[in-house]
Amino acid sequence: MNSLTTSRISDRALERRQRRVEERKKQILSAASSIFGEKGYQRATTREIAERANLSEGLIYSYFESKDHLLLAILEKLAASGIDEILADGEDISLRHDVLKKTLQIRHGFLDELEPMMRATMGEAITNSHFRDHYMEIFVRPALESMEKEIKNWVENGEIKETDSSAASRFLLAEFIGLFFLRAINEPYVTEKWQNPEFLKQIADYFVDGLRANEA
Repeated sequence: MNSLTTSRISDRALERRQRRVEERKKQILSAASSIFGEKGYQRATTREIAERANLSEGLIYSYFESKDHLLLAILEKLAASGIDEILADGEDISLRHDVLKKTLQIRHGFLDELEPMMRATMGEAITNSHFRDHYMEIFVRPALESMEKEIKNWVENGEIKETDSSAASRFLLAEFIGLFFLRAINEPYVTEKWQNPEFLKQIADYFVDGLRANEA
């Protein structure tokens, strides 16, 4: 066996090992998200996370130093999910369709898929000042920056009136987070309408038109 063949075998073995590591991390983070979301970060234990992941508790510490590191890893995965890319998508479509498209994408590709992570991190961001700083820097700030950029584009293109993009971006983010919160606590109306495209169209209409009556 020549050195080139040996090198290729070694590379493939390294790739397989890296895939196993990433799969194991994903397995642990999925279990941690579920447990944190169900019990709260403070009451959750690594033993419960290990049981949910069907792993030994010691193995978790081979990948994450502590429960704190698990929570930060969940936040980083949440931030890497692409919400800022959705919000900054500059496709040339009308404002109403743009807002509706973002609302649909965030619901289907973000909130539904990553609901356990949202549950796990949102409550802790409220009660844990140290984690709140990370939450703001890693998740909230990039989302707001993307929204502000998009709103400025809408103003420049004449889609909406001149407005404070900082205030408008926070209103839009609050809309998405508020809807998720109502969904997370199983508020009956939002839970029933969550999969209804007409409900999401209404949300887009409220953002574009507000609640004013149509002008004659």
